[in-house]
Amino acid sequence: MKLTTLLVCDAGLDKRQTIEDLIHSQPSLALVSTVSGSMAREQIGSLHPKLVWIELSPAPVRGLSLLAELRETFPEVYFFVSYEVPDPELIRTAYRLGASDFLDAERWRTDLPAAVQSIQLKHQSESISTAAGKVIATFSPTGGIGATTICTNLAGYLGKYGEACIVDLDLQFGMVAQYLNLEPSFSLSTIDFSHTNFDATYLRNLMTRYDEKLSILAAPPDLEDIGDIYAAQVQEILYTAKQEFRFTLVDLPKNLLDERAIATLDLADEVLVVTEYNWAAIVNARKCLDTFKAHYNQEKLLLIINRSEWQPQDVLSECRASLNYPIFHEIPNDVKTAKWANNQGQISPPQSALGKSLDSLARRLGGGEQLLIGQKDSEPATKGFKLPAFFKR
Repeated sequence: MKLTTLLVCDAGLDKRQTIEDLIHSQPSLALVSTVSGSMAREQIGSLHPKLVWIELSPAPVRGLSLLAELRETFPEVYFFVSYEVPDPELIRTAYRLGASDFLDAERWRTDLPAAVQSIQLKHQSESISTAAGKVIATFSPTGGIGATTICTNLAGYLGKYGEACIVDLDLQFGMVAQYLNLEPSFSLSTIDFSHTNFDATYLRNLMTRYDEKLSILAAPPDLEDIGDIYAAQVQEILYTAKQEFRFTLVDLPKNLLDERAIATLDLADEVLVVTEYNWAAIVNARKCLDTFKAHYNQEKLLLIINRSEWQPQDVLSECRASLNYPIFHEIPNDVKTAKWANNQGQISPPQSALGKSLDSLARRLGGGEQLLIGQKDSEPATKGFKLPAFFKR
């Protein structure tokens, strides 16, 4: 499948020719036209490209404004953004505004093939049959919130509704295997991506079974093994798992700029954003959700409150208003059970408060009850972010 590509470039003939040559060098891309920023909207509407490449030179701010405008007008189109240097602020803003990838002049020749392959896999995944399984990514922008505990235990309860697996994508410090008291013989780092038949059988042989309903693909045991795992390969793993398992849960790292995390978020059917009611976690969750909303539908982003302790109603109202996002599920602060489950390498017991809550969450994700907790109708959504007064005392 060729991706019809429109180049938007006001940077002069030399830069335009360089990028056109890059596009022509990719067998999967088909350049349909090169236009100025002022003509971009009209040409996208006329030519219907699958991919739009925006060069930010000579005016990066203006280029990002164009990206925001075009992304809102043409949500079905993929966008690449390029600039001479990898400026961190431009990269963050471009991703927040909906760019699929950011390419800089120093590395675009090496990075472009992987970026194109990532879009192809994403486009392919959007046409997957609804009969296929579901990929659920678990992400917490704040460390120590309990996202891995939720991921492992939730997978155990989802096993009641169909076979589940966990892919531990926290490549540096993944703990899924340890939390389930497993000693994997294989991990993500042992996968041979040159294998001629990367299919469900090959994937299952690399996994470690917890029980008949749950298997895991562990993170690499050594830090030096993580460099050979690329975004397109992660998507291939998830695409295969989605065809084989009813539920594929992915435990993500904290780094949102990790290309493997972005690839997973693109492919996931649902993203569980995990936070709790403390001021730092609320700040990070709000920042994370604001970024995600530029890329994904709200139905895909599910806000989970972990360790939800009893607070006065006015404090809870302030917390929820500060998050300014509907809450999908709240998990009680059952620290004793969580520690026992992790230390014993077992799924939390169904009679515990934690087990009951995760059983309820699994039922909803498996197609059961659909009601959201959400904000009270009487609580107007806030436009700006403000910490609850409770946390300022």
